[in-house]
Amino acid sequence: MLSYVTGKHQLRFGGEFRRTQVDVYYNFGARGVFDFTGGQGPWAGLANNPNQDTNVLSLADFMAGYVYQSTNTIGDSERLVHVNSFNLFGQDAYQATRKLNLNFGLRYEYEGPLHDNTQDLSVFIPSRGLVVAGHGIPAIYPQDFLNFSPRVGFAYQPRDNRNFVVRGSYGIFFDTPPIIPFLDNVFLLNNGPLGTPDNPAGNNSVFSVQVNDYTIVKDQPIFPTGPVPISGSNVLNLFSVSQTLRTPYYEMYSLNVQQSLGQHWILQVGYVGSEGRRLLILGDINQAALGSGFNSTSVIGPNGGTFSYQQSARPFFTKYPNFGVINAVQSEGTSNYSSLQATLRSSQWHGLTAQFSYAWGHNLDDMTQACCTLPQDSTSLREDYGNSDYDVRHHFTANAVYNIPGSSHGPQWITHGWQLNTVMSFRTGFPFTVHATTDTSATGENTDRGDQIGNAYSGVSHSLVNHSYVQWVNPAAFQDPPQGSFGTMRRNQLTGPGFASVDLSVFKNIPVTERLKAQFRVEMFNIFNRLNLAPPSGYLFGGFGQSTDTIGDYNGAPGIGPGEPFNMQLALKLIF
Repeated sequence: MLSYVTGKHQLRFGGEFRRTQVDVYYNFGARGVFDFTGGQGPWAGLANNPNQDTNVLSLADFMAGYVYQSTNTIGDSERLVHVNSFNLFGQDAYQATRKLNLNFGLRYEYEGPLHDNTQDLSVFIPSRGLVVAGHGIPAIYPQDFLNFSPRVGFAYQPRDNRNFVVRGSYGIFFDTPPIIPFLDNVFLLNNGPLGTPDNPAGNNSVFSVQVNDYTIVKDQPIFPTGPVPISGSNVLNLFSVSQTLRTPYYEMYSLNVQQSLGQHWILQVGYVGSEGRRLLILGDINQAALGSGFNSTSVIGPNGGTFSYQQSARPFFTKYPNFGVINAVQSEGTSNYSSLQATLRSSQWHGLTAQFSYAWGHNLDDMTQACCTLPQDSTSLREDYGNSDYDVRHHFTANAVYNIPGSSHGPQWITHGWQLNTVMSFRTGFPFTVHATTDTSATGENTDRGDQIGNAYSGVSHSLVNHSYVQWVNPAAFQDPPQGSFGTMRRNQLTGPGFASVDLSVFKNIPVTERLKAQFRVEMFNIFNRLNLAPPSGYLFGGFGQSTDTIGDYNGAPGIGPGEPFNMQLALKLIF
């Protein structure tokens, strides 16, 4: 980075080059994935009975071998991939007047597409079929050379005493596309491939074979054991990347005022917002027609092969009858965030240093996670626009450090060096989605949402039941959509449990020598022992709407994670 000061201008220029290398090895699906929905056996009609437990029907299908969907991955999907990127920037901090400071900047970003040197990454292009990067197209998606991001900001002090400041900013920020959505989409509900390495093309082909709507027969193979020809009645699932994909970006803006309250306290209140554009999302561009999975008749394809009716109801069946699910990464997503944020902080006020922060905001998007997530209906992505997975409406945090004044009585090593600390966090809950029990749309995507028919919170007390679970929402207020239809509930329509925790610690600093100090610490977490619940189950079967875990255990930190039951630790720290 180069800095240069001339007159009222402070200029800075710089840049960066990065080369990322990842050895990708995901062998998910090599042992097969099977879906039993309860809709294939002779008892399928019972699913229309609202009192029927569909789990029992699914178990019956499993016991009898009636398979709704199944896939198996054949081949070696290990890949060594690279991503090249670089950026250049220039900025100017300009002291326009004694009271006004202006900041201008321009940044250029280049985020190169994922690539390898062995020509074994491929994508599906509707007009050309399967195309290998490096042999037919330069990369799995086009390079984007137009990522210029301007930034501007100001700070204005209208009063001579400088205890009141107005600040504002606007900028465009390009996002580095993560590697995972292109390579590691595990547990996709439509059983699509993990990513671009799992296509039957290139020097190291991988075959994601799909077999649907059949009955398991003893000693009869379900899947082939070797390379699968793209012909006959074979159905292969693919992964693709849109050829109109561009670098995602955000427009961020803020306006706030800051007021000094005496010599030690500062209050800041402002608006912070952002707009996300061209965000990465995942969708099945070959999604079968609504209700097609309920038709059990067979269809002769244009190549003479025999296919299920659902397979024949895919958009590309006429031209590519052997291609089933085609999940594609696209840059069609949008997001919006608006918030009121307030901060009050002190510095050495009678020994107290503290900060109190509050945010009241709302975050919406089409798809929060581009990896491993599919919309309810890939033909209508905008219907998934709703509360973000991380939408928290109210959030208050506080931290404080108080250096207790020493006493003039008694030995100083006992009466001096005491420090009291606290951290507090309170927030409303994260949203969650209500999912249907089965694939009611019969598109094969298995992403259908439920229907709400009553008050979600009627009759629930949010109290612990038998030390086992908390019933967060009323199960009777929801039901599966009618067969052959999508759910009417919005994505992330309901809100889960909130979070509250107060931590307290006491430090005793003991000088040992001029350069060595011992610090004895007593740290207590969640001192009021509040029960912080994990999100409830969102699937309309047994246990729906129940929270059966604490948030710390849910996030992989049982017992000692944030929000877990009261716990305390003692520590001795040597500082030198």
